[in-house]
Parts: sequence; structure tokens; C-alpha cells
Amino acid sequence: MNLKLDEIAHFLGKEASETPGPEISGVRPLEFATDKDITYVAEAKFMRLLGTSKAAAVLVPRGMSVPERPFIECTNPEADFARLSKLFYGYPKKSCSNVSESASVHPTARIGDHVTIDAYAVIGKNAEIGSGTSIGAHTVVGEGVSIGQDTTIFPNVTIYPCVAIGSRVIIHAGAVIGADGFGYARDVDSSGSVMNIKKFHSGSVEIQDDVEIGALTAIDRALAGVTTIGADVKIDNLVQIAHNVNIGPGTVIASQSGIAGSSSVGSFGMLGGQVGIRDHVSVGNGVVLATRVGIYRDVPDGSVMAGSIPAMPHTIFLRVQSLFKRLPEMLERIRNLERTVLQNRKDKS
Repeated sequence: MNLKLDEIAHFLGKEASETPGPEISGVRPLEFATDKDITYVAEAKFMRLLGTSKAAAVLVPRGMSVPERPFIECTNPEADFARLSKLFYGYPKKSCSNVSESASVHPTARIGDHVTIDAYAVIGKNAEIGSGTSIGAHTVVGEGVSIGQDTTIFPNVTIYPCVAIGSRVIIHAGAVIGADGFGYARDVDSSGSVMNIKKFHSGSVEIQDDVEIGALTAIDRALAGVTTIGADVKIDNLVQIAHNVNIGPGTVIASQSGIAGSSSVGSFGMLGGQVGIRDHVSVGNGVVLATRVGIYRDVPDGSVMAGSIPAMPHTIFLRVQSLFKRLPEMLERIRNLERTVLQNRKDKS
């Protein structure tokens, strides 16, 4: 695709510094941009890097002084950069249906227009696939699964029966949606040995519109009811979301995070890598959890949580947790004692 700068500006609802401006064939960050690319600068401190970039044009914040180079002023250059990345590199639209001869599609499955089903994919009984959706090779879509329009499912994804997936969802390779949750009851057999009795899960999973799910991520079905991933949630690779979890709209979850059963995370939160949330915990709206944070109690709206500690015996851990919250108060008491001791020394001298 080749577009003049003013055509790109029109796409973004902006005005270009030049009309028609240079011809653009790609969008890349400063350090990777060629003389056919448009790039972006989000803050003034990065403007010096623009001088060494080969970019043909640049997206800049409104009111920023720009060196001699064609530009488009934006309220949020990084967001507009992302919009252009979809324009140039987004997944291609289908003009017709294409179902591989080696795919297995149950005769009761309902397949919309312009659907692609690649080799060795399996579409189960009474499954429903919306128009414009793409199903990758070796993907399994279970019985009674519903998938919305313009959804992209990459190869080797497994979607268990009765899962509901919305429109414009992206599911990357190797993800598993709707496996049983990790639920067992402990008992003792006739010989006195401990045994684990599996709880079979009768619930389902609902993935709402515009969600992205990373490679090798697992989202478990509910024990009863629904595990829910809200609209516009973005989930990185290698994330585990357990049974009956509810993730609010717009939340972002980084790699290797794990959310235990029956917990909830509110809307528009941010979870860093390796965050762990225990079962039956409620994390509020707009919460930021830094890397490797462990959450053991409810977190109120708007909180920013950070810090992690090494493993230790549980009884000691509980004492440490209690003391940790009191450290600011204890520090102030120590400082007051130090001031008192110093004052006593002065008085004696």
C-alpha cells in the first residue's frame, strides 16, 4: 500500500503539513523507519532521535516544534501510530469463503459469509461462526461454540464446547479456551490415604468483543455459571485465568500472570508480568499491579500496588505482612526516639 501524507492525515481526521506530501508505504518506530515510512514522537525528549531517523514523515504532539520534515500533529501520536499499523499491516479482509477440503465441518455447524477454515481444523456440532472470521489450521472448535464476526483464530487453538466468543476477537496460536478449572475436593479413602476428587465443571466461558488473547494462554470454564473476559481486554502470552474469573472491560494483562478461581479484576486495569491473584479476591477498577505483585486481599479502585517478597513459612509470612504495613508508622516512631535521645544528650552536656 502506498499513500500520500495528506491521505494518511485524512484517514486520521487530521491535517498534514504538506499537500499531498511524501509517499508513505509503511509505519515504523524511529529506529526502524526507512525513507518510505511514517514514524512518531510521543514526547519532546525523543525529538533528538528524529534527527538520526530516515523516516519520510512523523506524527508529533500538537504544538511541538518539528525539524524540517513533513509531519501530522496529533493529540496522541502513539495511538495514531497504532491506528496506522492496522491500516498498513492489519489482517487482510476476505472477499469470499475458503474452507479447506481437509477441514472437518459438522453438517449442523452454521458458517457465515467470507469465512476461512484452514487445513485440518475441526468445527463441531451446532457450532456457529460469524461472517469474516478466520479459523487457523488444526484448530478445534467444540460443539455448541459461537464465534462472532471478523474474529481471527490462529492455528492450534482449542475451544471447548459451549464457549461464546465475540466479534473482532484475536486468539493466538496454542491458546486453550474452556478447559476444566482446577477444582478438587480432598477426602480419605478406606485405607486412610488422601485422595483428590475432581469437580467436573458445568459452566462456560464468554469472550466479549475486541478481546485479544496471547499464545499459549488458558482460560478455564466456570464450575457453574460463566468465566467472563470483558470487551477490549488484552491478554499477553502464557497467562492463566481460572474458573469463574471475571475481567472487566479494557484491562491489560501481561505475560505469566495467573488469576485464581472466583476472583475479579475491574475495568481498565493494568497487570504487569508474573502478577498472581489468589482465589475469591476482588481487584477494583483502574488498578495498576506492578510486576510480580502477589494479591491476597481485595484491592480498592484506583490503587497502584508494587513489591514482592520471598517465600517463607505461612505463619511468619502473615506476621511479616502485618509488620510491613506498619513500617511507615514504625519509622516515624524511630525518628522521634532518635530526636528525643539527641535532645537528652544536648541537655546533659
